[in-house]
Amino acid sequence: MNYYVPLQDAKTPPKKCISVLPARRAVRILNSRYALTATGYKYLDIGINVGPPSYVEIAIGDHRGNELILSLETWKGLYEQQWNIQNHLCKDVRDRPLTVGPLTVRFSESPVCDTKLVCLDSSNVRLMMTESTFFAMINLDRCIELTYAQLDRLVEKVDAKIAQFSNIASAETKDVTNVISASDCFSANNIIDCELLALVFSKPL
Repeated sequence: MNYYVPLQDAKTPPKKCISVLPARRAVRILNSRYALTATGYKYLDIGINVGPPSYVEIAIGDHRGNELILSLETWKGLYEQQWNIQNHLCKDVRDRPLTVGPLTVRFSESPVCDTKLVCLDSSNVRLMMTESTFFAMINLDRCIELTYAQLDRLVEKVDAKIAQFSNIASAETKDVTNVISASDCFSANNIIDCELLALVFSKPL
């Protein structure tokens, strides 16, 4: 994972897995993570959500474990609405909320300091950030666009590797990691192979 820290101041749901995979939580590989604050408390992450089928996923999250998953269309919608959002922030923050795809964008003021807040609501997650943090995130649009295109071209390769590794895992229950790494389908010089092995097919300690 690439991690970017700044200087000082879903639309495609995964289908059921048809291959044999070790039990695991959802994981993103080949991801880039951008810290949205100096402390890195909030971040913007983009990577390939491992399937199959795998797909490129964009997430806004915080260190409490909250993540707001966005499709590329929703992300672009936020970017296109940035001037409208800025106008709302310049006016009365109690103005009516905006709708961007599945998101509701609300506005408020911090009770602690004189800071305007942007609240992103989905059906099950709410993330709140300062005005400056929101626009720092929006400034990453070109990075997200380029990274998304690069990752999207790798999705089929990721699923092909998952299928190969899954076939090995279904036949080997004791030492999956070593068997996969010793197989002809694994390359220690391929980042897809290495991240899948370390993050998906390795047994937890």
